[in-house]
Amino acid sequence: MPTGLAADGTYGAGARHTFDMTAEEAWRNWAEAKGLGRWLSPARASFKEGDLTTLKDGTDVVVIRARPPTLLRIRLNRIDWPRPRTAQLRVLPAARGHTVALHAEGLPDATTRADYIQRWTKALTGEASATTTKVAANSASAKKTSTRKTAVTKSAAKKTSTRKTVAKKSAAKKPSARKPAAKKPSTRKPAAKKSSTRKTPARR
Repeated sequence: MPTGLAADGTYGAGARHTFDMTAEEAWRNWAEAKGLGRWLSPARASFKEGDLTTLKDGTDVVVIRARPPTLLRIRLNRIDWPRPRTAQLRVLPAARGHTVALHAEGLPDATTRADYIQRWTKALTGEASATTTKVAANSASAKKTSTRKTAVTKSAAKKTSTRKTVAKKSAAKKPSARKPAAKKPSTRKPAAKKSSTRKTPARR
């Protein structure tokens, strides 16, 4: 039996990729609004269970099941298709992040199956590359910011150290402002002159 061939004669197709993101982020990126356009067709709004809508390419969509942020199952039909098709998106937990798994049923032939696989694989891996590039850019930006902060901190520290050194040298060069102590006047009294004890001889 050819790969992907079901018992009713239709084909199934699938593609999956793991992203380093939460289940909610994966759901927003693949199951809502513009995210649907990555693997299905440009959509104007998010899908809710029971919704009936027509996509821009003329595909009629019936939402069979919607269980955010893990499961979206829809039925697709167009006038030029021999029978409706079913598409499903699942968000599965992985060792790191979450896996987005796409699967289609009711495809008419192997060529259509190959087209689905090629388009979905390109969408998934292309988004992965864009996410990796964005993460790398954010990391580089954060590294530059950290480097600038470190340089500014070092510069500020160097300036502060220089100012302190200059202040110390300046303080060392300044003459002492203390005045010399004034000489205290002596409190000692001058010695009194000794009176002469020599008597004048008497005249004869």
